[in-house]
Amino acid sequence: MSFSILISTFSCTKTDNKPVVKKIHQDQKIKADTVITTSAVLLLSPDEKEIEEIKKKQGEDNFYTLADDANYYSAEIDEAAPQTIYLSHRTIDFPKENYVFSKDKFEDKWIVIDYKEGYQPKAYSLVDYHSLITEKQSSDR
Repeated sequence: MSFSILISTFSCTKTDNKPVVKKIHQDQKIKADTVITTSAVLLLSPDEKEIEEIKKKQGEDNFYTLADDANYYSAEIDEAAPQTIYLSHRTIDFPKENYVFSKDKFEDKWIVIDYKEGYQPKAYSLVDYHSLITEKQSSDR
């Protein structure tokens, strides 16, 4: 029985938000919250734990100001890139690029990941990504 559980752990995919275990070396594993295999714009927001950390560090009033700003930029990005996928995952595996994104490495917990198959994903703050797409829209006119 434990053998079948072990096998199913190594063959998980992104179903029901179960963690995916990607075997790197015999002794080293990376656990990802989800796997992305096609080009996408991902908009990550803080999970409950990160929200509490921000409130503790910045103060509750400042948190709500940050969240309000994040909502504004998220809406603007969604309008410009309607295929945006909203996530609150902390670890995302991009197996085709042999890259695992970890939100824990970023101070900002509202992050946009622009992923184009064949290239390593690029992470941006909401403001930076908004500026990037606004500039691109202006130059396309």
